Amino acid sequence: MDHYGKIGHVCRSTEVERVAMSLRQPQAMQNYTDVGFKKLRAPEGLYKMVKEFWDKNKNTQSDENWPKGNTYTNHWVAPTYMVSVEDRSLRGGGSKLKQKLWDAERSGLEEWTGEELEQCSLYGIRVYTEGAMLATHVDRMPLVSSAIINVAQDLDEPWPIEVYGHDGKATNVTMMPGDMVLYE
Repeated sequence: MDHYGKIGHVCRSTEVERVAMSLRQPQAMQNYTDVGFKKLRAPEGLYKMVKEFWDKNKNTQSDENWPKGNTYTNHWVAPTYMVSVEDRSLRGGGSKLKQKLWDAERSGLEEWTGEELEQCSLYGIRVYTEGAMLATHVDRMPLVSSAIINVAQDLDEPWPIEVYGHDGKATNVTMMPGDMVLYE
């Protein structure tokens, strides 16, 4: 709230909605898997594509544009950056890469969920900086199943992502480059 000054009150309403959605939405959702998340190695072809894109474009990171008052990350303390796979101005980026990445993992997500899935969104590579935190949250609808891939890292210590299973218990999952977490 201090960071946003006069409009700091927006943080409070964002935070209230983030928590409310995290409590409300899971109760209304159908579970497709037993646990709700799974850590595995990314398929070799998928990881190779995303890693090559990263290696060619990692120096083109742009500030991630969070809405004013957003509390999903502590971006006012530890900025996040994005290298968008959709950005045609980046080497190898654009809709063709986005489609290739989706095609490379679609069958894995469908096998895991037991459902035929529609492509909805694929952002790109988010870069978290030292001190970054990602608040516990649920994804917006219509996202039903998602994947996170650790593309690269430069850490002094492991940086876990906290996921909640269908049992309501939190699990800290640490990832190395090439690891992937599926979640619903």
